[in-house]
Amino acid sequence: MKMDEKYSNATYGGAGITAFFASLSLQDWGFIAGVLIGALFTALTYFLNRREQMKRTRILQEIADKVDAKNPSATAQVVNDLSQKTSEV
Repeated sequence: MKMDEKYSNATYGGAGITAFFASLSLQDWGFIAGVLIGALFTALTYFLNRREQMKRTRILQEIADKVDAKNPSATAQVVNDLSQKTSEV
């Protein structure tokens, strides 16, 4: 008897899920698709911005590591070299 109840519950559960999705209108499906696409683009924007910010942080760290406070012209040369390097990327 226990085994029959298990299959009966699965059958009714599957039928309920099918009935729920069948009751959605085209407008509902469009809303769901819009939410999913919006979430996807939000995540992509976040990760692309994060990657760009990490690049900038690395470049600024390279400048900070190579800066010589006693020789401003050498510092200007380092900044110039790094700006040319970033424009190539």
